[in-house]
Amino acid sequence: MTTTRKTKARRTSTTARSRRTQAQRRQETTDKILRAAIDLLVRRGYSGFSTIAVAARARVSRGARENYFKTKYDLIEAAWKAALRRAEIRSRQKAGRTPATADPLDAFMTSSSFFFLSDDYIALLELAMAARTDRKIQHIMHVLFKENRKRHDQLWLEAFERAGYARRDIARFINLANCVFRGAAMLSAWGLPPSLYRPVIAELRTLAPKPEIRRSSPRKRGPRVKQAGFSLAPE
Repeated sequence: MTTTRKTKARRTSTTARSRRTQAQRRQETTDKILRAAIDLLVRRGYSGFSTIAVAARARVSRGARENYFKTKYDLIEAAWKAALRRAEIRSRQKAGRTPATADPLDAFMTSSSFFFLSDDYIALLELAMAARTDRKIQHIMHVLFKENRKRHDQLWLEAFERAGYARRDIARFINLANCVFRGAAMLSAWGLPPSLYRPVIAELRTLAPKPEIRRSSPRKRGPRVKQAGFSLAPE
């Protein structure tokens, strides 16, 4: 690439950046800070968590961080919300893509494994342990857990009900699955081998209830074929 082309490319890139709205730039900075907060919790744990360290990891100034999140607790709450929102969006996509006639069990198990064995959940475990002795974090956890868990489980309850499962039976299974996956997440966070929890997750599938009613796709009527005075199409 010639010098002239390089200069034009730089100008184009600068122009594109300048065209971003203030709201877009603010959102990008917020996302960087929240991602850095999650990453710091995973890499260093809550004992190594601080707003100064988060700002350094996000490569923003301390003043910029304070402009978005005044205190450590504001940052923790926002990072926690962002992690739960990502999980809810993934579940909504998985549950929503499951046709009414299909069994959503595979999608549910895959979605749960993805979330509970992710960095997001390891970060949440760090905060959950801190909540034992920190009342402010405990309050944040209780509020967010109550709000998110209800919405999240409702997505799957509806998907299972569409497939013919009894609500009461599948609600019990979802609750059991959440407890099993939390235990698997703890073993994973401690660095223990997957062989300790993968078989348990596989066994969990066998405990799922069976749908009471098998939904079937509406039969499409074919063209009516006349033969010897009789219609071969179903009446």
